[in-house]
Amino acid sequence: MTSRASIGDCAILKVVATTNQGFQSLIPLEKINNEFLYYLILTLKNKLLKLASGSTFLEVSPNKIKNLLIPLPPLNEQIAIANILSDLDRYLYALDALILKKEGVKKALSFELLSQRKRLKGFNQAWQRVRLGDIAEIVKGQQINKISLNNTDKYPVINGGIDFLGYTNKFNVSKNTIAISEGGTCGYVRFMTSNFWSGGHNYSLQKISNKVNNLCLYHILKSYEKDIMKLGVGSGLKNIQLKALKDFEILLPPLNEQIAIANILSALDNEIASLKNKKRQFENIKKALNHDLMSAKIRVLKK
Repeated sequence: MTSRASIGDCAILKVVATTNQGFQSLIPLEKINNEFLYYLILTLKNKLLKLASGSTFLEVSPNKIKNLLIPLPPLNEQIAIANILSDLDRYLYALDALILKKEGVKKALSFELLSQRKRLKGFNQAWQRVRLGDIAEIVKGQQINKISLNNTDKYPVINGGIDFLGYTNKFNVSKNTIAISEGGTCGYVRFMTSNFWSGGHNYSLQKISNKVNNLCLYHILKSYEKDIMKLGVGSGLKNIQLKALKDFEILLPPLNEQIAIANILSALDNEIASLKNKKRQFENIKKALNHDLMSAKIRVLKK
C-alpha cells in the first residue's frame, strides 16, 4: 500500500518484490483473508488522506497505519466478500479485454476500408482527391468565459483539448457535427452527437456538401488525424491555421460507398460505446457494493 504521494493505492503482489519507503507492506495474520484486506483498504483512501501530514509531501506514518481501526467480519464472511468483489473484478477485466478487441477490429477495418486495401462488394469507382474547404464550411468557434462553466448544465464546451472544458446552458453548434481542435491537442477529430459550444480554439465543419456523408467524412478525417495534427504551427502551444485546414486534402469515395463504409464503422463505434457504458455501470456497482459490504450495511455469510 502506498503511504506517500498517491496515498492509499493498493495491490496484491504476486511475485517477490522490493518496496521503498513510500510503501507499507501489509502481511495478513492467520485469520485475515488477503483479498478481503485488499478490498477493505480501497475503501479507506479518504481516511488515510486525513491521517497524512508533511510539508514537502503528504505521508501516513507506519504507526498511524498500525493504529487504524477497521471493521473485521469473521474469516468465512471475509472470504465470501472477497469472492463477490473479485468476481466483479474478473468481469470488468473481461469487459476491458473485449473493448480492446473491438477497438482493434475497428482500427484494422477502418484502415483497410479507408486506404482502399479492401473494397466493399459492388463498389469499384475511383476515389477523388478533394480539399476539405471545398466540401465543408470550416467555422472557428467563439470564446466563452470559464467562470460561467460548470458540470451540471446541458451543453458540453469544446475548446482545443480532448476533454470537455465544462458545460454551459447555451450552444452555438448543432448536434451531429464534426469538430477539429485548433489549439491544445491540435488536430484532434471528434463527432459530436449532441448540441455543443464550440470554443475559440476549435473548428466545426458545417454546411457539408450534399455529395458527402457526414459520418463517413468523420471516419476519413479520423484516419488522417496524425497528418492533421502535423499542420500545427508555433513555437509554444501549436495551433492549426484556418487556411491550412481548408487546403488539407483527403481521398473521398463516391457517396453510396461513403454511406456503406459509415454504416459499418459507426456500428462498431456504437458497439464499443455500449461496452464502455456497461463497464462504467459495473464499476459504479462494484464501488457501491464494496462500500456496503465493508460497512456491514450488507451482510454476506459463506455457507
